[in-house]
Formats: sequence, structure tokens, C-alpha cells
Amino acid sequence: MRIMINIFIIILIALSAFSVVYIKHLNRVATIELEESEKLLAEQLNNHKKLLDKKTNLINQKLIKENIVNSLDMQIPSKDRIIYLNSVK
Repeated sequence: MRIMINIFIIILIALSAFSVVYIKHLNRVATIELEESEKLLAEQLNNHKKLLDKKTNLINQKLIKENIVNSLDMQIPSKDRIIYLNSVK
């Protein structure tokens, strides 16, 4: 009877050890997936910031051009309206 109890306790200890190892493995896998997700999120946030910066620059350029036209009542000439003069010495 005592041998059966000892064998039962050894089996419980072995199952407990295997379950601890398995849970640590699952934890490691979950941590790796979390780190990959955080890395992807950081890359996407950086891309979003770059796009916002580009958008801001384009809007600023547009507003500057509109401000020049409105405040000075001037037009920015197109390429076909520009005349180049060569000075002769």
C-alpha cells in the first residue's frame, strides 16, 4: 500500500514538473508574439508620423502659395511665361 502511495506521489510530481515546463514554453511563445506585435506597431506608428509630417509640409507649401497670391495679388508664373534674357558684355 505504501508503494502505491509513493508511486502516485512520484507521478503527481512528474506531471507537475511537465506542466510547469509546458506553461513556461507557452509563456515564452506568448512573449515572442507580443514583442513582434509591439515591433510592428512601432513601425506603423513611425510610418504614420512620417506621413503626417509629409502632409503638414504639403499643406504648408499650399498655404504659402495661397498667401502669396492673396496678400500680394500676384500669380506664380508658369514655365511657358518665363522669359530669360542674356546680357551681352
